[in-house]
Amino acid sequence: MRGKCQVAELEGRELDSYDMITVLGLLKEYDWKEIWQRYGPGGKQAGRINLMLSTASYYVEMTVEMLASLALSSKYQASPNLMQALIRRLLCNHRHSLIVEKLKSYGVPIEDQSQFNLHCSVGTIGVDMVVNWQSNAPEYIFRKFGTCKVEQEEQRPLDHYDLVSILYLAQQNRTRQVLQHYVPQEILNEESEGKQVVCFQSLAGDYQVDFFFQRIHNDVPREVPSRGNVSSATMHNVLRRLFAGHTPELTVKELADKGIRISKEEVSRGFDLARILNDNFIEMQFKK
Repeated sequence: MRGKCQVAELEGRELDSYDMITVLGLLKEYDWKEIWQRYGPGGKQAGRINLMLSTASYYVEMTVEMLASLALSSKYQASPNLMQALIRRLLCNHRHSLIVEKLKSYGVPIEDQSQFNLHCSVGTIGVDMVVNWQSNAPEYIFRKFGTCKVEQEEQRPLDHYDLVSILYLAQQNRTRQVLQHYVPQEILNEESEGKQVVCFQSLAGDYQVDFFFQRIHNDVPREVPSRGNVSSATMHNVLRRLFAGHTPELTVKELADKGIRISKEEVSRGFDLARILNDNFIEMQFKK
């Protein structure tokens, strides 16, 4: 991209996975003006927005541009949601065969398993994403996984991908689906609601994230932690910033913009965030 866009200038960093997911999120909200203001050359609705991402196994190029008219071509077979999910799977180094299987299940044609081509449009904005699987990609390393439905079906431990998925499901008040997919099967079999909690560890950059999710009832008093009831969107943004390796100052600003006072030193050491959402209690402990 010629010159630096507003985000790169204000935050003093190169664009990364955080921005790819942000652009797709704004696209879902039909907030096209904000996309171009943040990421367009000179903040203008002109030209293209080019974003790139390189991981140990994949190289991703994503292009955003204005279309002359509403896109009716059959090539636009994907959605912003699917593209976001794919980026998260790539970042978490999920099995290549699992990623191929998921794309096929959503109707994405896969002619060459070493390259994926996804296209989506919302209104008059089109997004093209090309994902190249690197020929020298490291072999898949088996990691021990548990007994919940997602782990058993995808043959992997829970990670950053699942943290974000649970936040989305909780926003939609789909508590039952969270419990069915993420509570270990042996606990589900006991049919004891009190024991049905989701608890696992994940990594986000230099941080270990201890995640806790539990259904609660409104008639049971519960003390909200000192930084409780932060929005799930803010939790998501903090997770993505840490996962992308952004500086502590950017996390401090992310929280301060939402009225949460936290020092750079505390972010550097570790901190907690919590949320009571619908009938759910969500807590994340970030540890260095």
